Amino acid sequence: MLTSYVLIPLLSLAPCVLWLWYFYSRSIYKRPSLRVITITFLLGSVATLIAIPLNLLGQAFFLSLFGPGVWTRVGVIFLVVGPVEELCKLLAVALYAYRRREFDEPLDGVVYSASAALGFAAIENVIYLSQSNPLLVLLRGPLSNPGHALFSSFWGLSLSRSKSAPNLVSQRFPIILRGWVIASLLHSVFDALLLASERISIILFYVVIAALLALFFWVRKQIRFHRDTSPHREGTMLLQITNLCENCGTKGIAGEPCVKCQRAVPAPPESSVCPVCASINRGDANFCLRCGANLKLTAAENLDRRPHLIAVATTGEESLACILNRGEILIGRTLNNDFVIEHPSVSKRHAQINTSNGSHIVKDLGSSNGTFINGQRITAATKLEDGCEVRFGRARYVYRQNRS
Repeated sequence: MLTSYVLIPLLSLAPCVLWLWYFYSRSIYKRPSLRVITITFLLGSVATLIAIPLNLLGQAFFLSLFGPGVWTRVGVIFLVVGPVEELCKLLAVALYAYRRREFDEPLDGVVYSASAALGFAAIENVIYLSQSNPLLVLLRGPLSNPGHALFSSFWGLSLSRSKSAPNLVSQRFPIILRGWVIASLLHSVFDALLLASERISIILFYVVIAALLALFFWVRKQIRFHRDTSPHREGTMLLQITNLCENCGTKGIAGEPCVKCQRAVPAPPESSVCPVCASINRGDANFCLRCGANLKLTAAENLDRRPHLIAVATTGEESLACILNRGEILIGRTLNNDFVIEHPSVSKRHAQINTSNGSHIVKDLGSSNGTFINGQRITAATKLEDGCEVRFGRARYVYRQNRS
């Protein structure tokens, strides 16, 4: 009896810890917080205890409606088990790790979702192994445990993507919802195939293994992509500013010797980029010299009644970028900023916008490529005026005041 009390928790926890180490070790440019991972793992374990009674209630509901049978079990798998378990795991991350400053790069979505999923799987292991042969761990270890982590990676990546979306529920919620739906569907298909392999053919069991391997390699590809593009991998890409040599007219890099006459190439005055044709214009110009477009376009429509920043595409199309709905908005490339700008010219912590007496003040935080208002680089906190262009590195936006 004492052996079972020790052996079952050990066998339940060991494969989950090994898989958790795998996901944790994929992040090489910034190690995720072990404290946040541990708490997320424990919250995932608690989520199991919430999911089990919900699954039983859902199962009882279907049995009362349709009676026992194969299609009832399939209905329970697709409409109860998959959605409920993925939702409980998602909430374990969304209510804690997602809100932490440590959640600051896309790869964290995979790592923290895996932490909650494997915590969930660990408690499931204890329940299954206490009711069955402990050797069942040889099946759950390579299949169910990584399966939980792989399914959850879809909503984990969605949590990361939502941090880069405008800070509105209407913008972020559909992204997370889509990830949860995909994870729930994959989870349900996995369980349904396992059920079918027991009743129809062992061949379906090999289909499950093949599908899980394919999913593993897809997630590994996503991990490699987000690892290689991590904002922690290297510093901000410094932009080379070009200008014409005043002596011979040869185009060169500002601040470096001219390739023809060796005289230093002067820095150009700050310029504006046309939102329609992307031509370079003088910073004080109002209209593009090439296509005649207004360089300070007004919003095509009232995007939001609160103060906000809008992004202007080269076609002139405007889209909401950030609602200035807090006293302080941090701006930068990592996901723990309030306004995330995924552009190589933007620093990890680039600038901030503060609210003071109804006005919005922008301040550069020592960024590599600077913060600009209407083409002029700012060196001190500067008040934003309605319709002004705000540029962080090469990422440009237009500020709109409250229009209520």
